[in-house]
Amino acid sequence: MRELWEEAGVDGGRLHLEQLGAYGDPRRDPRGRVVTIAYLALGPDLPVPVGGTDARCAYWAPVSELADGTKELAFDHSVILADALEEIRRKLEYTAVATVFCGDSFTLSELRAVYEVIWGQCLDPSNFRRTVLNTAEFVQPTGERRLPPTGRPAALYRRGSAWLLSPPLLRGAGHLA
Repeated sequence: MRELWEEAGVDGGRLHLEQLGAYGDPRRDPRGRVVTIAYLALGPDLPVPVGGTDARCAYWAPVSELADGTKELAFDHSVILADALEEIRRKLEYTAVATVFCGDSFTLSELRAVYEVIWGQCLDPSNFRRTVLNTAEFVQPTGERRLPPTGRPAALYRRGSAWLLSPPLLRGAGHLA
């Protein structure tokens, strides 16, 4: 949390933060032996980062540009990014972590968009809705509705009491596509 604040001006207390792994290949940095402990930090509406001492030019970049090599990363950071992306994709299957990307209340369309962006695939809205609502304690209705710019009002939900999803929402599962 200290590094997030010092190097990017981001309050880590508002994020879901967990250790991803340790990276210590002796050849990962040509300047010498460096061990990195990488963390996965997730949250909605992150502020524009304000670069600190080691990260004077901190900025957000779309994962798609980083993962496909469009933007080059230093050292073995592409390996760390690939590990982080697979970890969050996996966590979306078995946990309620997708709700961390949403606000306190959200529509099922907003929740589905989280899955679609992270998994990199389109999901059938009806199947997704049915699956989410049939997953015990994943989400709870707030009883409120949000009026979108067009169309009918959408029901609002909040994260339910379950962290582990049963049954899981598996990537590529026919019931979601």
